[in-house]
Amino acid sequence: MPSRRTISEEEIEDGLNVVARLIDRYGDVYWPVFERLERELEDYRSKKSRVYARLTTSSPSRNGKFPVHAQSK
Repeated sequence: MPSRRTISEEEIEDGLNVVARLIDRYGDVYWPVFERLERELEDYRSKKSRVYARLTTSSPSRNGKFPVHAQSK
């Protein structure tokens, strides 16, 4: 089974731009794809924001040290 990779915010936005052009040129047949990509972008941003909020307000762990967090792009 192929591994799944995470799609970036930029890739979703690029997809939205392409689909917007398709809708402009060929009509609403691509509208469901556009709506799906908008939802995916909202979900991506929401997850990123929620994780960031948690990391910036987290308290020290039981050993008294703050957890080490990976830097986001």
